[in-house]
Amino acid sequence: MPNPFRNLRLPGSRPRAYRGRTNPSARGAVRDVRRDSRLDPAAGRFAVRRVERPLPRREIHIPWRRIGFSLLGVSALAGSIYGAAWLLTGNALRVQQIDIVGAQVADPYDIAFESSLGGDSMLTANLAEADAAIESLPAVKSATVERIWPHGIRVTVVEHQAWGYWQAAGRVHVIDRDGRVLQAARPAPEGAPTIFDVASPRDLEAGSVGDPDTVRLVARLLDDHVFETAGLTPTAFIFQRDRGLTVVAEDGPDAVFGDSSNYEFKVQAFEQVLQQLQGRQNAGPPQVAEIDLRFGRNVVLR
Repeated sequence: MPNPFRNLRLPGSRPRAYRGRTNPSARGAVRDVRRDSRLDPAAGRFAVRRVERPLPRREIHIPWRRIGFSLLGVSALAGSIYGAAWLLTGNALRVQQIDIVGAQVADPYDIAFESSLGGDSMLTANLAEADAAIESLPAVKSATVERIWPHGIRVTVVEHQAWGYWQAAGRVHVIDRDGRVLQAARPAPEGAPTIFDVASPRDLEAGSVGDPDTVRLVARLLDDHVFETAGLTPTAFIFQRDRGLTVVAEDGPDAVFGDSSNYEFKVQAFEQVLQQLQGRQNAGPPQVAEIDLRFGRNVVLR
């Protein structure tokens, strides 16, 4: 409730200066009422003027959170770089052991030396290059190199397996099932066949053979037991460049197969001719010394 005696003035008292009311929530400049010396307070004359609002005090804001995250990121990056350099150049992840699996003919020390992985970093070791280097050894057919963390390397090798022999120009060469001449390999099984190249004018070079198709043909004939089924025992496999493969049998006619084309037909024709010849044994010794199977359905008997 407003005071009704607020403007009451007693005799002899000094008049009070008038101050206008201000609204704190009002927008805009703050109004103030001040006394003007040129006016007479006794006459009740006053002046009202606008007073500018004081500027707020400027505060300095320091982004401590952003600075902290930045320092944390820089520290993490520096730690990562140091850790990577420590792993690459230190001895924590170095190849300290190389295990060789599957080597019987090849020297394990030669395999480890050709790999060139001893002392290398486990992170940067070139396994593909090591594979190629190990496979260059004469006795190694294929190789697989893998990491065994944290300090090991395992090398699994598959060595060449000798299948038989190829004799040409007075020399006997060890060969595999594909007709490749082997410089070092696991030994051929007992009773392995020998193919005689009777018309070879020169020695064989390493990695080549007179006719790889002939080697595969002989291997297939032996795997299918063609001569055992026919009751024959092959004693020699002869290769001639103009005739191909001729199989010499101890107790029967020779068979000229030529090459591996029409393999199934040649085998069936050979078995049928042998059956017909065995049916004539009662009439006397067979007069056929050779069965030529190179001309398809025109089987030639000599």
